[in-house]
Amino acid sequence: MRTIEQIQAAIIADVQAQTELASFSSNTSRRAIWRVWTFVQALAILLLEQIIDVFKVENDLKISMAIPGTRAWLTKKVFEFQYSSTNPQIVQLVNLAPKYPVLDESLRIITRCSVVSTISNIVIIKSAKNDPPQALSSPEITSLKAYIDIIGVDGINYICVSSAPDQIYIDCEIYYDGQYSTVIQGTVGNAINTFLATLPFNGELKLSDLEVKIRSVVGVNDVLLKNVKMRSDATPFVSGTFLVQNNAVISRLFPTVAGYVILENSVSNNINYIAS
Repeated sequence: MRTIEQIQAAIIADVQAQTELASFSSNTSRRAIWRVWTFVQALAILLLEQIIDVFKVENDLKISMAIPGTRAWLTKKVFEFQYSSTNPQIVQLVNLAPKYPVLDESLRIITRCSVVSTISNIVIIKSAKNDPPQALSSPEITSLKAYIDIIGVDGINYICVSSAPDQIYIDCEIYYDGQYSTVIQGTVGNAINTFLATLPFNGELKLSDLEVKIRSVVGVNDVLLKNVKMRSDATPFVSGTFLVQNNAVISRLFPTVAGYVILENSVSNNINYIAS
């Protein structure tokens, strides 16, 4: 904030820069009438700036408590959701802003979140907990839905979803340098699991990315994807979606349903290692 002396000095400098005011500014006495006018004007400007500063602080506070309702804002609030199975976390309104009485980051269980708007004022919130991600339990989903309804925008229908992971079945041949025979299965397995764990939440699994990830493993010379099948947890294995079938590419990608993917666990994946 400027002082009255700084404001008056700026006014005096402006006056002295105007040649048509030379008859006034030539009198350098501190008691000169034109200097009194600059002091009065500086005082008025100082009071106005103080009023503006107070107004700005009050409005910044109101803005900070406002609910923008954007996708980024809602995603951030989902990650701030607190849950305890023994101590219910109750949101309270403070100056119309929803807040937890006690902020406890150790109770923030959400590690993955995706917010998607659909038609008719419907917003779908997919989420998961822990690392690697897991589906939320029924009480956790119920609590999250109640939390979202309180902090969300009136008139929007929020649907909270948390499902067991999608699964990918891989039938392939991996050609590798025989010098890596003792480690190749472990390094390829780790590479596939890392690839699946780092997919963008609620994104797409691209067949080309999977192939690149396998081929980038030290010791791997080539990979032939013979059959690759994707399914949601609720879909039986026999009804899964082929990305590759009998060495032919059927689809280059699969939009995830749960938002995250693991290796198929209802049948054994068929990964054959061939020294070349």
